[in-house]
Amino acid sequence: MYVPSSVRARLINWMHTTKFSAHPRTSRTIALISRRFWWPSLHKDVKEFVLACPVCARNKSSHLPLSGLLQPLPIPKRPWSHIAIDFVTGLPVSNGMTTIFTVVDRFSKACHLIPLRKLPTSFQTAQLLVKHIFKLHGIPQEILSDRGPQFTAHVWKHFCAPLEAKVCLSSGYHPQSNEQTEHMNQELESTLRCLTSTNPTDWSQFLHWVEYAHNSHVSSATGLSSFEVSLGYQPPLFPADEKEITVTSVQHHIRRCCSIWRNTVTALNRSSEQNRRFADRRRRPAPDYTPGQLVWLSTRNIPLKSMTIKVISLFHWPLQDRVYHQSYCCPVTSAFFPPNPPHVPRLADQACPDQLAVASVRAPAAPPQEIDGHPAFTVRRIVDSR
Repeated sequence: MYVPSSVRARLINWMHTTKFSAHPRTSRTIALISRRFWWPSLHKDVKEFVLACPVCARNKSSHLPLSGLLQPLPIPKRPWSHIAIDFVTGLPVSNGMTTIFTVVDRFSKACHLIPLRKLPTSFQTAQLLVKHIFKLHGIPQEILSDRGPQFTAHVWKHFCAPLEAKVCLSSGYHPQSNEQTEHMNQELESTLRCLTSTNPTDWSQFLHWVEYAHNSHVSSATGLSSFEVSLGYQPPLFPADEKEITVTSVQHHIRRCCSIWRNTVTALNRSSEQNRRFADRRRRPAPDYTPGQLVWLSTRNIPLKSMTIKVISLFHWPLQDRVYHQSYCCPVTSAFFPPNPPHVPRLADQACPDQLAVASVRAPAAPPQEIDGHPAFTVRRIVDSR
C-alpha cells in the first residue's frame, strides 16, 4: 500500500514506538513497515527517524568505537620538570600508615613513594612535595594530578602559582590522562602483594625497597632505568660488583647526561606514537561540539535516584564551553561536584532540530537527581529576597 507524504511521519512514529514493536533498530523498523506499506524514500525516512528518536538515543548503548582519538601528553625535556602525583588508599594499617603518596617523574619514570597516616589536605600535600621532592629535584614546571579535593582547592592553586608550576588536572572520570601514575599504582600494589603475602600489615617496611627496585628496572619506553636517565649512571646491585672507574671531567659527565636525555626524548616520542596508533585503532575522531549544542551525557558517574543502575538512562544537557581539547563543560557537572568536565567519550550526539521534527517525539525529562541522598533542584530564577 502506497503511503502519501502527509502521513508518513505518523506511520513511522506509530510503527517504531508502539508496544508491539518496542523501538526496534532501523533495519527492523523498515522490515515492519515494508510488510504492508511502501513509498520511494522509505529507507531514508526511517533511518532519519530512528537516528532522531530521543528514546532510543537515551536508553540504548552505542556499539560504535569510542569517540576521541588519543591525545598524548607533551614529552618533557629533562628529568623532574613534569611530575604526576596520586594517592594509593585502602591499605591495611602498617605502623600507623594507611596511605601512599606516589610521585612519578614523567621523563625518567622515576618515582618516590611516601607513606602517610591518612589522606592529606591541600596544605599538607604541598608540604610533602617541598619536603620530599623539591629539596631533591627542584621545583617542577608542571604538576599533573586527578581531580581529588586536594588538587581542586584554592590552597593548592595558590601554592603552585608563586612557584610558576602549572597545575594540570585530568579529565573527569578519565584516568588515562594520568596514566603513568595509575600504572605506577597498579605496579606498586601488585609488588606489595608479592612481598607481603604472608603478612600484609608489613607493607610499610618494604616500601623503600619497592621504590629502589622500580627505579632500578629498565623502562620499556626508554630502554634505560630511571637511575640512568635521572642520575646518569646505574647504581650497582652489589657493591662488590662495582668496577673501579677513573674519574672523568665534569664536562664529560654533562655531555653524557645530555646525550642520555636526547636519546630518552627520542625513545619516549617513539613509544608515545606507538601507543597512540595502537589506541586509535579502537577509537574514532571526536565530534566537534559547539557551545549550546544538545548532547547526550552518560550518567555512569552521576548520582541519580533509581532502583537499579540497569535502568538508568542517558539524558541531554546543552554544552557551555570547551575546556581543553576533548573535554567539555556541562551545566550538570556543577550541580553535583566541583567543576569536572566530562571527556568526549562520555558524550553522544543529539539529533539536530530538523531530525527531531521528523521524529515527532519530544525528549523525555531528565531523571531525578540526588546529592548525598537528597533531591537536587535547578534554580530557574530568584523571585524575591529579604
